[in-house]
Amino acid sequence: MALALVIQFESAINTSITETWITAMYNLTRNNYHQKPKNSTIATPPAVSQFIFELLRDKVDQKRSHDDRIFDPCVGAGSLLKSWTDNGYWTFGIEVDKSLVNRWVILHADFLTLDKKQKSGFDFREHFKKYAKPQLVLCNPPFNGYGKKLGSEVWLDKIIELFGKEVPVVLFTPMGFRLNSKKKSQRWSKFIQQKYPPITSIISLPRDIFPGIEFHSEILVFNIKGLEPHYFFSPSNQIEQRTPI
Repeated sequence: MALALVIQFESAINTSITETWITAMYNLTRNNYHQKPKNSTIATPPAVSQFIFELLRDKVDQKRSHDDRIFDPCVGAGSLLKSWTDNGYWTFGIEVDKSLVNRWVILHADFLTLDKKQKSGFDFREHFKKYAKPQLVLCNPPFNGYGKKLGSEVWLDKIIELFGKEVPVVLFTPMGFRLNSKKKSQRWSKFIQQKYPPITSIISLPRDIFPGIEFHSEILVFNIKGLEPHYFFSPSNQIEQRTPI
């Protein structure tokens, strides 16, 4: 009887510790996207951009035409494209913030509304379909500000809408994008019903990777074969590979 009580007591302690750890891990003071937003003005750290380039450079054809470029739909200061451009790849970006002017921004516009015909009469949807379907999309979007949907979901939906489900995509997301859905949520159904392309690799990031913000995020890689299923980001040139548990 005494032994049974000890076992029950230890089990209760272990359960309490586990619940406390989970609560701390997803504590809103650390992970509230609305109180501490990661918006479009927060650039991708150069070390992360370089890590992605080193990982994928052999998976992208450098000699394809300028109409088949590497594309960033929320390019900002150009961090994600810089390594590619510096190494001779064709790149281009779109940015909604008109104060950001650099060699990667070919258009100041809201990527999420490019399905609508512009006042000038130019139809970007048709242009992308006929002339500029990217061979790779790199996207580090705002995580919040879209109501109940996460920003990563909104941007991935638009990427698929414009370019199709087969386009290779590298997408920064909060971990809740992939893991924190209910059975009946629309986002969960998009994965289950294969409305989203297959995730071919995942890159885990430190929770303090973005300056001034602390929450759990990761990078999802879609439609790129020949990668390990999982990587831990390392600021060195060495790419660490781990198989998911």
